[in-house]
Amino acid sequence: MEGGSGDSKRMTSSAGPSFEAIGPWSSDSKVALACSGGADSTFLALKWLDFARSLGGQAPPAIVWVVDHGHRTGSAEEARKAKAIYLKMGLEAHILQAHREEKPPKGESGLRELRYGLFAKAAIEGDVSVILTAHHADDQAETVLLRILRGTGLRGLAGIPERRWLTEFEMPDVEIRRPLLKCRGAQIRKYLSQVGQNWIEDPTNIDSRAAVRNFLRHDVFPLLAASSPADPISSFLKLADEAQSWREWVGKGFLEDGQDWLADWEHLPSVLRREGIAEILRRNQHVVSRRRVMDLEGALLNNRSASVDEIDRICIAKGRLRLERRSDPQKRR
Repeated sequence: MEGGSGDSKRMTSSAGPSFEAIGPWSSDSKVALACSGGADSTFLALKWLDFARSLGGQAPPAIVWVVDHGHRTGSAEEARKAKAIYLKMGLEAHILQAHREEKPPKGESGLRELRYGLFAKAAIEGDVSVILTAHHADDQAETVLLRILRGTGLRGLAGIPERRWLTEFEMPDVEIRRPLLKCRGAQIRKYLSQVGQNWIEDPTNIDSRAAVRNFLRHDVFPLLAASSPADPISSFLKLADEAQSWREWVGKGFLEDGQDWLADWEHLPSVLRREGIAEILRRNQHVVSRRRVMDLEGALLNNRSASVDEIDRICIAKGRLRLERRSDPQKRR
């Protein structure tokens, strides 16, 4: 089934994929494209082929992963149809399948956890160091709005990062990169229609009751567009860009040669103390979560030192945060 969609009347021009900006790309590494057969990931595959051709012999080898979550009737057949799309493009493609004996995951978070768990396993088996996903600008705007509704802080307003390490599955050497975050969904579909490229439309994506994101996409954002003088997607993207710039600027302040006013960590506002902890964790490829950052903040305020894991700990030195590696991993503070 081929999908399609018209452009929003106030939709701003989108940028193209940012493959160059999220490099470097080494011919010694291997890249996996996470694709579902949908419009967004099919666009990702086409644009990756264009980019790989532009690199000539320096392009890294690429493989497509299609996930069969096994969460509904017909998922296996949909995965096979999706795989066929990418094989026809000339890409190597494989289906990553959930164990049938396990209980199918429920909800967006359950499906995501299953999907990334399969990615981590396949990355080890296939010696993959970079995974590309097809999150685009509309996904970014939905993420920011969702986080606002759930009570996010300033850090959460930055939305989906363009690149991050797969640390939650103990894969610190595998990087997730998202080259489509500046591309608009409607323009992606318009491009595919213009070049005659079919895609598979997931029937659950058009049901507003199937997921919160669907409700935002089909009901909330059109209502905002009809009642707002500006394009709401662009407004949320601007907010995400500014929040990301704030994070990056503040993060640099926690380097040893950073801003002087960040040198007294204990007397900073809590939002900045927590951002410093998150920056230290990210820089050293540790998992960052709201609960973990809060716990570390409390421990540092009480003890001036906090355990990250069996090897690393964070301490306060001359007013700044510093991550130290224990000489004796058996000793924990």
